[in-house]
Amino acid sequence: MNRAGLEKSAVLLLALGEEAAAQVFRYMSPFEVGELGKTMREMGGLQREHVATVIDEYEEAASRQSGIGAGADEFLDAALTRALGDEQARMMMSRIAGGSDKIQELAWKEPAEVAAMLKDEHPQLAAAVISQIDRAQAAAILEWLPELQRQEVVRRIAEWRGAPVEALREVDEWVGRRLKGEEAESKEGAELVSDLLSRMSPAAREEVESNLSASSPELFEQLKAHQLGMGDLARLSGESRTRFFKAVPGNTLLLALKGADPDLVDDLLTHMPDTAARRLKDDLEILGACKLVDIEIAQTETVRLLREMATNGELNLIHPGSARMEAR
Repeated sequence: MNRAGLEKSAVLLLALGEEAAAQVFRYMSPFEVGELGKTMREMGGLQREHVATVIDEYEEAASRQSGIGAGADEFLDAALTRALGDEQARMMMSRIAGGSDKIQELAWKEPAEVAAMLKDEHPQLAAAVISQIDRAQAAAILEWLPELQRQEVVRRIAEWRGAPVEALREVDEWVGRRLKGEEAESKEGAELVSDLLSRMSPAAREEVESNLSASSPELFEQLKAHQLGMGDLARLSGESRTRFFKAVPGNTLLLALKGADPDLVDDLLTHMPDTAARRLKDDLEILGACKLVDIEIAQTETVRLLREMATNGELNLIHPGSARMEAR
């Protein structure tokens, strides 16, 4: 809905009163309620002529509609709610639509929050999540994604032909873990600052990091450790790489690399001894197809260990752009 539509809707609901507005909200998505609610709060005093014009436009539009007052989704939702109650009706509607209860919980989050959850995930997972969200919110989430990821996600959504039940279940589990993790999460210090910086604009983030690097070098290094990701495995020096590979469980590393950027895997193989590189390559091929949820868990654990060891000073990372000192 565009701005003009939001303002007209807000005027109409304010004119109808609280009870009527509450009934209307029941048939809207959480994202739509949020957008409309913001517009209503921004409204100042309403002139009588303005309200009358909006009501007249509504009456004219309503007169052109068919005699059936609700669409199939609204009718089914209302009928199931009367028959089964709110809880069972929501579950049944989710099954009928092929959607996910947990994914629908994302509808209560701001698009920027959902985009932040998806920005480091595989484009296929992001596409699967976004394709099951209210369209208005899905469009807003796409706007918040990094450009390259957004292009890939849009392409995959365009090719979307539905997903098997097992795939939807994996996505549902991923959303559940992320939502549960956000509730249980309690960030402090460098970890909190790192998370906040990841949500800032590039210019603002660069300014903060530059000032912190000059005033508190040790704190800055801790901060950078909390920002490490899978791609930073390529920055490990030879000795640090060996130490890290020994620390991370073998199957966890294999699963993590199975879903990693192919360029990262090629870089790691290039800078490993020949025997170790061949063994790793063979193990990855033997591993075959893996569940997306298993890959995501493995990558999360790998990154967690990488950050922990870097924070403790156990790893030496080569600065981006500097020449590698180790080779096979």
